[in-house]
Amino acid sequence: MSIINSFDDKSKPLVDISAFILERKECADICIVSFSKHVLDMFLENYKYEIVGFVATANGPIHVYLFEEDNIKMLFYMSPIGSSPASTIMYEVHYAFGPTKFIVYGSCGILDKEKCSGKLIVPFESYRDEGLSYHYMQPSDYIAIKNYKKIANIFDKYKLPYVIGKSWTTDAIYMETMNKANKRRSEGCISVEMESSGLQALSNFYGLDLYTFFFPADLLDGDSWEKANLGGDSERNLQQETFKVAMLIAKEI
Repeated sequence: MSIINSFDDKSKPLVDISAFILERKECADICIVSFSKHVLDMFLENYKYEIVGFVATANGPIHVYLFEEDNIKMLFYMSPIGSSPASTIMYEVHYAFGPTKFIVYGSCGILDKEKCSGKLIVPFESYRDEGLSYHYMQPSDYIAIKNYKKIANIFDKYKLPYVIGKSWTTDAIYMETMNKANKRRSEGCISVEMESSGLQALSNFYGLDLYTFFFPADLLDGDSWEKANLGGDSERNLQQETFKVAMLIAKEI
């Protein structure tokens, strides 16, 4: 059996989440998720919030915050980076605190500078170059991102610049080789990131709604890598500004 044929929906998991999370709350149906410490710091400084609890990791707790904007109750937390930890934490937050709609956003690498420059990126499919998704659905090269049209309609409503395309989800940032990038680009991928295919597979399995979008950071559309916005003040500002975009999505869904 091929290693990617890992999906098993015929037998029950040996480790059940109820063994780790003993208390469940229904706090809010919508949750905004960022991967940025800059966003977390901005949130803690500018919003009134309540810490409703945390999910535990070996690296320390991930706190979950409840806040309200325009009479909409929402949760917020900072996710670890990578498909496996991000998906696991998302499921635990859903189980412990009740959200079923997750707005997940962050930076991405750009495979097509001409199409993506100055725009938000809305993936409609993601290439499954990570490990987690194969445990939550049958093998395939790509997974459809279900709510991309809803995000595009919201961006249209608020006249936000965006582009729709395929994304490449990978676990291995240091093995984004030129041949792989060229292949993904030839298939229509315009961005590369580390979470979306896994998050969508897990969302499909548990009946959750994923709303995901990215903004441009580093460039991988040539013969070499360019840092561009990654890690500088411009990325920090974009991380914080796009939190407002996530809030617009929350108000519309």
